[in-house]
Amino acid sequence: MPVEYPESIDVWRIDLATANDLEACFSMLDADEQARADRFRFSKHRRRFILAHAAVRGILAARLGVPPCALNFCRSAHGKPYLESADAPVFSLSHSHEMALLAVAAEGELGIDIEWCRDLAHAEMAQRFFAADEAAALAALPPDRQREGFFACWTCKEAYIKAKGLGLSLPLHAFSVAIDPQQAPQLLSSRHDPGDVGPYRFWEVPVAAGYRAALAYRGAAESPRYRDWTALC
Repeated sequence: MPVEYPESIDVWRIDLATANDLEACFSMLDADEQARADRFRFSKHRRRFILAHAAVRGILAARLGVPPCALNFCRSAHGKPYLESADAPVFSLSHSHEMALLAVAAEGELGIDIEWCRDLAHAEMAQRFFAADEAAALAALPPDRQREGFFACWTCKEAYIKAKGLGLSLPLHAFSVAIDPQQAPQLLSSRHDPGDVGPYRFWEVPVAAGYRAALAYRGAAESPRYRDWTALC
């Protein structure tokens, strides 16, 4: 039987560092997912892919009350995955380094992003990819907060793009989000769809030290619930 969930967004935190039986997790994947896993050159990347996608199958299958192998994933014109069933929940997966996040809701537009906060030329990247007002706001932050501000902005932007389901056809500079990591995340403007300002809600997702994550959502569900996933395979 399906697991009954209240009207909420469930965010599952998935540890990709270990697995009790990696090949058992591999066996949960369909032929396309297995082929994608086997194309990875390095074993750590293969392991992360297998665990993340096995977790997606396990979580969604438990919610729907079906075996993981019964799930049939499709992709939109812009590559966003979805379940074929008409009553299936919406979901969004993101993974970086040794952690993945899966957000699930009954309906709505939903996107999640996690980033491992590695060292990079954040000022130059902001000038290249962000909207002009975002780059200026980032530069105005105290130097010791700019790296965190960059990842706060980056994860919100990626989460919004994933929620819209438009992939690279929606440029990062076509909308603006809040930069200051000490303030609540929000969509400030969108040249792509001005009507999204207000209805879209954002949350900073609590994750392990060294990571930053954000959730974007437009729909009826309330604030997210956070859960930790342990591979059952």
